[in-house]
Amino acid sequence: DLVVGEEFGSPDSLSGKYYWVIDPIDGTKNFLRGVPTWATLIALMNEKGESVLGVVSAPALSRTWYAKVGSGAFVRFNGTERKISVSRVSQLKDASISYSDLQGWGDRRDKFIALQDKVWRTRGVGDFWSHMLVAEGAVDISVEPQLNLWDMAALDVIVREAGGTYTNIAGIPGPHGGSAIASNGLLHKDFLAELN
Repeated sequence: DLVVGEEFGSPDSLSGKYYWVIDPIDGTKNFLRGVPTWATLIALMNEKGESVLGVVSAPALSRTWYAKVGSGAFVRFNGTERKISVSRVSQLKDASISYSDLQGWGDRRDKFIALQDKVWRTRGVGDFWSHMLVAEGAVDISVEPQLNLWDMAALDVIVREAGGTYTNIAGIPGPHGGSAIASNGLLHKDFLAELN
């Protein structure tokens, strides 16, 4: 099988082929510093470049999230498995937002900072966990301004199968856009409008 990842490089052409996307350690800086929010991300992409299967394994958190297109999203915690779904929060003023940090925002940085005064709560959780908290309904929006395919492919299908929306900052669906916004879907359009 073809494999794409930070440590694996990328085949010359992926068009029309199924391939795996692997990030052996998402949250490398956390891992190096002993912060337990790091994970292994694995996704299967179809011939159209869409995530069809995703697994996020966070052993230090005793959690594994997974999803397959058409089958829903799940989390396993300490041997107990449950189906997960996004929140039903429908207004930005009631929203909880998680993000990585304030680096990499470019021209949107001031807009993102201003947006924090318009929502209920913000937290700088970052990396995979922000997006999995959206899939579980604990957070309503997660955003990261600079990412690679291997950072997003597994997260995309899990968020979508939990009932959410996953795009880049420009609003283009999927994990190929260099940035990520995961939301419960109800807040996505308004959040994009505030950033753009």
